[in-house]
Amino acid sequence: MAKVKSKLFANIKKKIVKKHEDIIIDLEEPATWASSGNFVLNHILSGQFAKGYPAGRITQLFGDSGSGKSFLTARAIVDAQKDGYWVVVIDSEQAVSQDYLQSIGVILDEEKLMTFQATTVEQAQDIMIEVLDGVKEEQAGLANKSDMKIMLIVDSLGLLASTKAIENAEANHHAADMGTKAKALTKMFTAVTQKIGKTDAVCLMTNHGAMEIGVMFPVMKPKGGQSCEYVPSISLRITKGKLQEKHLEELAYLYGGTIPKHLNSLGIIARIELYKSRFTRPFRKVQLMIPYDFGLPEYAGLFDYLKDNGVITAPTRQGWYNTTICPFDKDFTRKKFIEDGYAEKIMNVLIKEEKKKPFDFIMKSADEIAKEQAENAGTISEEINDSVED
Repeated sequence: MAKVKSKLFANIKKKIVKKHEDIIIDLEEPATWASSGNFVLNHILSGQFAKGYPAGRITQLFGDSGSGKSFLTARAIVDAQKDGYWVVVIDSEQAVSQDYLQSIGVILDEEKLMTFQATTVEQAQDIMIEVLDGVKEEQAGLANKSDMKIMLIVDSLGLLASTKAIENAEANHHAADMGTKAKALTKMFTAVTQKIGKTDAVCLMTNHGAMEIGVMFPVMKPKGGQSCEYVPSISLRITKGKLQEKHLEELAYLYGGTIPKHLNSLGIIARIELYKSRFTRPFRKVQLMIPYDFGLPEYAGLFDYLKDNGVITAPTRQGWYNTTICPFDKDFTRKKFIEDGYAEKIMNVLIKEEKKKPFDFIMKSADEIAKEQAENAGTISEEINDSVED
C-alpha cells in the first residue's frame, strides 16, 4: 500500500507558531550545558563528565542549611563566566559575600554579573521576566542565540515570601500563610519556564528542604508546594556530611602539603543525591569536599567515584593504584592522583570515550555507604580534631 504524503503536521505547526509566538514546538535535548565546575557533579547531573547544568531548563538544589547549596552555585558562576555566560543572581538570603565570590574567581564586573535583592516571589518573577525578555530581544538580532548565553540564579526560593504574606506582616496580621507562597511560586514557574526554554538560559534555583510529616519513612523534599517538586528538570538533594580520613590526603594537597590545625574551619562536606532527573539515572549519590578558601575543586570526589565504579583499580601493592581506561606503566597513590597529573590524563580519556558511549556509572547505595563507614570507623569528628597539627 502506497504511503500518503500529507502536509497536515507542517501546516498545523505553522498556524500554532504564528498564533503563539513563545511556544516551544520541538522535542530537543538541551543545546548546551554549563559545567558545575566539578567532574563528578557534572556526571551526577547529566550522565556525562563534560556536561553539567542543562540550558533551557530549571535545576533545583535543595536541602539542609549550610550544606553547600550557595557554594555550588558560586562555583557554577566561575565556569559560566569563563565560557562566556552573562550571569544574573537574584538573592533573597545574602548567602555569599562579594569577597568570597572574588576569592574563588568570580568576575564582579557589572557587565558580567548582575545581582538583585528580592523579598517576594512576585519580585523574583518580575526580575526574571525582564531579564529573559531582554535576552530574547538581544538574541533575535544574532545569527545564533548561543552567542548570548545567560545563567540565571535564584538563591533562594526558601526565603522568598508572597506579597500577601508581606502585606499581612506589615499590617500586623499574624495569621498563618494559607498557601499564598505556593500559589505565587506556581504562577512564577508558569510565567518563566517557557521563557527559560526559548532563551536557552541555564537556570539554578536553591531551596530549603523539609522532612515529610505523617509518614512512616519520611524523606526530605523541597519546600514551597508541589510545583517545586514537579517543575525542575533536575533536583539535587543536599545534606551535610562529616570529614573523613580519606579526605585528609586531598586536603593536604590543596593546602600545599600541610593540613591546617582547625579541621572544622576548612570547609564542608556536601552529601549530594540526584533526587530527580529527566536526563540520566536518578538517586546517584556523592560526597564532595568544598574548602572555604578555594570553592569546589574540579577533581574533588573523583578518585572515589572512579574507584567505586571500577575505573581505578588496586594492583598488588597496598595503597597503589592504576586504571582500566588507560593503564599507566607506573602505579600512583591517592595523593599523586591529582598532584602528578593522573587525574587530568584519565579525565581526558573519559571525556573522549563518553562521546562514543556515555558511562552508566552507578554509585553505591546509602545502606552500603553507611555499612562501610561503620566498619571503617573512619569518620572524624570535627569538634575533637581542632588540635590536629600541621
